[in-house]
Amino acid sequence: MKVLMIDIGGSNVKVMVSGNEEMRKFPSGRTLTARQMVTGVKRLSKDWQYDAIALGFPGLVENGKLVREPLNLSGGWLRFDFAKAFNCPVRIINDAALQALANYKGGRMLFVGFGTSVGAALIADDVIVPVELGLIPFSRKQTFMSRLTKEARRVNGHARWQKNVHAAVSLLQDIFWPADTVIGGGNAKVLEPLPPKCRRTSNREAIMGAVRLWGGADFRAEPYGTTWRVHRKAEPRAKATKAVVAKRKKKG
Repeated sequence: MKVLMIDIGGSNVKVMVSGNEEMRKFPSGRTLTARQMVTGVKRLSKDWQYDAIALGFPGLVENGKLVREPLNLSGGWLRFDFAKAFNCPVRIINDAALQALANYKGGRMLFVGFGTSVGAALIADDVIVPVELGLIPFSRKQTFMSRLTKEARRVNGHARWQKNVHAAVSLLQDIFWPADTVIGGGNAKVLEPLPPKCRRTSNREAIMGAVRLWGGADFRAEPYGTTWRVHRKAEPRAKATKAVVAKRKKKG
């Protein structure tokens, strides 16, 4: 199965197709509607063949459906029929959860994405939980949103932004106690050094999450309320040797 990934960010909409390393994108922003997004994706992917779509959405998703309009985009998303517009099966997942799913290896993992906004997802023993970080207090007057976003980096300067990122990640690690912490988002590439006990990922790697959403990889993820459950492929049962078979028959 060929899967088209649509990763909707606050600055750009990124598209990739499984089996192809090329990423294409076009600007998003507060004026982008669902219809405009579909038109832009069709234009960029017109020479690609795909059977299904995995859509990473910057907002709340419940049972594979949007719960509310996005904060950093225009309106018209909540009741939009994406499958009809693309004439293709579509599965929707929170964008941070998509990145987390792409990078998950097992156990307890925390993904934090720093871009136009701040996104996060925790995976604990194959259960994916998106976490809304933006309104968490960072200080008496500041929140995560006002200290850690792309705009905060522009206004406050890179050095102060990076210091705040390190402090925020350390706090989140103390709260969630992950064995693995993954840093992503558009600003992950300029974060140097990374916070301790972290590894970096890129938007490009989200294609693995898109494939896993459709079960075309080592495991698949399915919606369960506001979370996603990872289902691993069963290991093939080893065939018994002739000696073992003969021994079983003798016992029988």
